[in-house]
Amino acid sequence: MIIAEINVGPSIEKKYFLQNELYDFLGKKYKKFYFINTYNIRNKKKLKINYQFFKKKNIIHFNPKSFSELNIFLSKNNIFLINNLSFGFRNIYLHYLVSRKNIFQISFSNILQFNSYKVENWTHVNLIKKIKFYYSKRFSLFVYRILIILRLINQIDILCISQKDIYKNYKSSYNKKTLLIKKYKEIKSTSVKLPFVNTQKKPYEKYITFIDTGILHMDILRRGHIINKKMVNDYLSYLKTYLLNLNKLFRKKIVICLHPSSNYNLYKKKLCDFEIYKYKTEKYISNSFLVLFHDSTAIFSAILLKKKIISLKSNIMGNYLNARRLFYIKKFFFEEHNIEQNLKLNRKKLTIQLNKKVKNYEKIIKKIYFSEKNSLSIQKIMDNEIQKYKIMLDKY
Repeated sequence: MIIAEINVGPSIEKKYFLQNELYDFLGKKYKKFYFINTYNIRNKKKLKINYQFFKKKNIIHFNPKSFSELNIFLSKNNIFLINNLSFGFRNIYLHYLVSRKNIFQISFSNILQFNSYKVENWTHVNLIKKIKFYYSKRFSLFVYRILIILRLINQIDILCISQKDIYKNYKSSYNKKTLLIKKYKEIKSTSVKLPFVNTQKKPYEKYITFIDTGILHMDILRRGHIINKKMVNDYLSYLKTYLLNLNKLFRKKIVICLHPSSNYNLYKKKLCDFEIYKYKTEKYISNSFLVLFHDSTAIFSAILLKKKIISLKSNIMGNYLNARRLFYIKKFFFEEHNIEQNLKLNRKKLTIQLNKKVKNYEKIIKKIYFSEKNSLSIQKIMDNEIQKYKIMLDKY
């Protein structure tokens, strides 16, 4: 039996990074874990994989060049599949191929972030984008339901959810009638990585860490927000001034943790006063005195480590990102600074304000997410389901 995840995206390193504890657990316990990377099937530009990223982790990459090659692989193996593909028209044939083989499919929605269909696909887009959203999201779901009724596509066997309100909504009678999912399960979130919690009695607080979102992030550009070269330079200039002021205020070293999609050379050229890294976000969050961000799931590591946090606003990044940023403000009441303003900060007063915010983190987390002892992790739930699937295969 093969345990695998099907992937369509261009960055397998990012996917691994967000859930590495799960993938490492499966690779270690079951000797091998497969990423079925379908990117090469539909894209002229080949998927680039940094295999050093996966060294000695029992992770295998299968990169089919055609649907036929993928179909052969699915046909000759018994597969327990993580299927987090969207129900969009682009993925219909992949769902169909998987369904033909009667593969067990599990999905999880436990990335620690706040989303809104209205904000993501309606409020900050033009009329053409709204029509496209209705066609690609709403109408496609209707088509999937028809295909499920016709038994051309199988339902996802289990969807695991970490947010209490989303779980309650999905368990409603209305969502049961959508037919897309057979069963829902609550989980403790596994997206947060705390590498130093158990190995250090007290993490250092020697850095001020800025978690980059990416001034040219595709999520921003796809919503029609145009960012020209001058705007990029202005944003980086504002950011530099703000970070230098914090450096003087607290006398802490500034570290910038870049988003995987950000251009390292661009940031290094404009922000040469600071240390800049990729894929080291969790390390520096763990050892931070203060964490700064616009919009990032990585902020939950800082929340669970009870770090002081400031939400940064920049009008240059547009209304969409600002709306995303406000999700976190409304939930956690973070201190908010506009980097485009000439702020006069008082060290003592700011520290007192930040410490007050920290005291509320644990209470807010328990209100939003499953954290009770009877809520299992995604690793435990998957392990249980894999064992059940193995028993079923043995019977046949």
